[in-house]
Amino acid sequence: MVLDGDVAHVGLTTGLEGVRLAARALPGHDLDTVDLSVRAFGTTLGAPVLISCMTGGTGDAGPVNAALAAAAQHHRVALGLGSGRVLLQGGDPASFEVRDIAPDVPLLANLGAVQLAEVGLDGCHELVERTRADALVLHLNAVQEAVQPEGDTGFGDVLGRIADVVAGLGVPVVAKEVGFGMAADDVRALVDTGVAAIDVAGAGGTNWARVEGHRDTDAGAIAAAFVDWGWSTHDSLVAAMGVLGDAPADRRPLLIASGGLAHGVDAVKCLCLGADLVGFGRRLIAAGAEGPERATSALGTLVQQMRIAVWGIGATRPSDLGTAHLA
Repeated sequence: MVLDGDVAHVGLTTGLEGVRLAARALPGHDLDTVDLSVRAFGTTLGAPVLISCMTGGTGDAGPVNAALAAAAQHHRVALGLGSGRVLLQGGDPASFEVRDIAPDVPLLANLGAVQLAEVGLDGCHELVERTRADALVLHLNAVQEAVQPEGDTGFGDVLGRIADVVAGLGVPVVAKEVGFGMAADDVRALVDTGVAAIDVAGAGGTNWARVEGHRDTDAGAIAAAFVDWGWSTHDSLVAAMGVLGDAPADRRPLLIASGGLAHGVDAVKCLCLGADLVGFGRRLIAAGAEGPERATSALGTLVQQMRIAVWGIGATRPSDLGTAHLA
């Protein structure tokens, strides 16, 4: 459905098309001096990239995740798994078993934050252990849940439950939207829980209300009002930086920008706007569906686009980047 259906936002873009990198005719150094490596989740990544959490728990997901794991290992980037709720409910674990394929890169387990009321801290421990993950993503999908006929809309105590998991889990916790973005107040509240990273996952890419709308006629009628819902990736990132710029260094989480990024130039725009990592989802899922060689090639193209863009604005590494590199 995510790959084949009409599930993008309508009338709302990422906002990144309005951002221009300050191109240089004289980059000042050779392309092969560019080093995209960064530290994240306790290790060194080859590039500041996360393959975003999207798929898991179905038979079709197994080969896709295996292909993405091979790509992540080859390029040394982080890999997010799809929601582990089905795994905790006794579902087929095969699609989550990718650690042997990607032994040296951060692997992120994933669970809906609203499901913490159901599975608790013990369930989070179980999920991390069974997937052999280095971190846990807790995704925030309020509108998606509300559109689902069977959705869970008990978000009243979510922040407290996230804080409890942060305090008790023992591995980094990432708070992530699913494609509707975050307001500054959301970011501020999540910082107070102590999460290790925040993925703003802005609007402009996959619209999960529309995904649910394809599954059910009544849900489709409801989802029709939410085709342009949310904060764009650009606006979410700017709002987040407005909060994190004031956060003490020891409390500043990693900032991840995702949501409809089209290519490596979009990724570098996000890094210049303050992101520490960038996430690609649907674009790489589609490549993963074609096998490990295609996934590895597609990810390599994105990384090379990033490398050229960093070089083309006169920088040599992600830590160099800032708003001074925007036109």
